[in-house]
Amino acid sequence: MMHYLLQFPGVIAAVFGIAACQPSKPAPELRLLPYFQSAQAGDTLRFLVAGEGEMDVMPGDTIPNSLFFTVLDSVLLSEINYIADSTEALVLGRQRFTLNDTTDLCLVDIRKSWFQHQSLLLFNKSRQAITGRITVAEWYGGEGGQILTGSWMLDYDGDGHKDLIRREIGHSLLLMENDARDTVYETAVLLRWKDGRFVDSPLPDTALVVKQFPIPSFW
Repeated sequence: MMHYLLQFPGVIAAVFGIAACQPSKPAPELRLLPYFQSAQAGDTLRFLVAGEGEMDVMPGDTIPNSLFFTVLDSVLLSEINYIADSTEALVLGRQRFTLNDTTDLCLVDIRKSWFQHQSLLLFNKSRQAITGRITVAEWYGGEGGQILTGSWMLDYDGDGHKDLIRREIGHSLLLMENDARDTVYETAVLLRWKDGRFVDSPLPDTALVVKQFPIPSFW
């Protein structure tokens, strides 16, 4: 076989040349992009569940489950599989806006029963692919307790890159012998933009950030 191949170097070179000239197959996630409407990011953005502020009037297109759950890497949704259910969830493409020179953000809204969830999908413009996901707003739970999440996006640390302040309010009902007591807690997390992704970073004063970046509460 080797002797045969050496007799036709021109043919072999031509075959390899044709293969090298073939265009690379586009990433399947590109099929999702038309469902997200282009928008301007502005200096500060807030992400809130439906019924609270800006999300009430935000337009959206329904993304077929057969498309969304087929082309998007399941690893990106593994942390939210309680709502990202291909058989029951309603998936809405909201907005797409530029984060920086390398990354666009696509806001996806996922509903299941009364649960609501918004994630930002990180679209790498050079790779033409969705490379990450980050939760920015959410409302879920049960009769004994619920979690409400919202986020602010702005350049928190002044380095020229937008960061996320993610706020969470938790509510639970403690059943006593002859009484029931409502308890509510609030917290905040800083997610700084670093090396192409949002990274959990320490806050010097969580209580102060909770006051500085409020989200509407149901309690």
